[in-house]
Amino acid sequence: MKVAIINSSYQGMRPADRIYNLGVDKIAQYHRLRGDEVYAGPWVPMMLGLMDKFYFSVIFTWDLPEMVRQVRMVRDWGKEVEIGGPAATFMHTYIHKRTGIEPHYGLDDRFEHVPGDYCLTFTSRGCPHNCPFCGVNKVEPAALEYDDFSLANMIGDNNILATSWAHQELVVNKLVNFGGEIDINSGFDVRFFQEDHRRLYSKLKLQCWRFAFDSMEVEEDVLRVAAMMRANGLDRHHVTFYCLIGFPGQTLEECHYRMQTIIRLGMNPYPMRFWPLNSLNRKYVAPGWTEGELYNMSMYYQTPYIWMSDSWENFKPGKKIRAVPHEQAILKEES
Repeated sequence: MKVAIINSSYQGMRPADRIYNLGVDKIAQYHRLRGDEVYAGPWVPMMLGLMDKFYFSVIFTWDLPEMVRQVRMVRDWGKEVEIGGPAATFMHTYIHKRTGIEPHYGLDDRFEHVPGDYCLTFTSRGCPHNCPFCGVNKVEPAALEYDDFSLANMIGDNNILATSWAHQELVVNKLVNFGGEIDINSGFDVRFFQEDHRRLYSKLKLQCWRFAFDSMEVEEDVLRVAAMMRANGLDRHHVTFYCLIGFPGQTLEECHYRMQTIIRLGMNPYPMRFWPLNSLNRKYVAPGWTEGELYNMSMYYQTPYIWMSDSWENFKPGKKIRAVPHEQAILKEES
């Protein structure tokens, strides 16, 4: 059988961006192990007319309108089609109404444990929190721990600290001799993070320590974790805090406060713009915000060179920034 697995979220925010889709790789590996002829990649219709079956895997909801157009074309060819991915879970009804196909909802057990050489792996699924801005509990409603996970440099677990201590030790022991840096990409939950976790994960060559300061409710834990990091010689070169911006009910002042707090603590902030889970484009702006404020805040705080060189009040995207004196380039602890 000839099978095409389409990464419907192949194109990133910028023209050169390419989005890795673990689901595409796992489905491709599943069929290769069965001896099928496989194409896995972006939509290239001129090459795919002779395929017998199509899978469409879509990560982001704003990729759905184009995916729907492609699915309709494939159905006109008389081909078998399956649709899945996080965006298919979030907008299940939208897809069904426009294609006549019932998308797969949540994780797909057929592909979850397919062994292979992947760029990303999940050692666990689920998260005990139900944050209003997050879709994890829709895709991964049950807490699961895997001991057969494939090894990769990027770990995608949505809340690895919510797993058992035995599982976390297993993960570290499996990865400690794996080549290259390890990126625990979703980070560590500040509400759970303790000194024991710091010691355990220090055994890995982490790309950086990632945490989040998404709401004021976790401020006390953010301060505690940042102090722990500083006490162990770790600063903004080693520690990043994701900071949600533009969520309904948040103010510009609150978002500034959270990111300025991270800077004051000697760590690196990284703004994460909120997008609704049913957004068909990247134009959403919450009440009380403007597109310009969201864009400027993202540009300013994503680049340490900029926020060390210029104040927010003086900042304008595209403005030439003065050189940063060497003594300012290394943030020092406040006395």
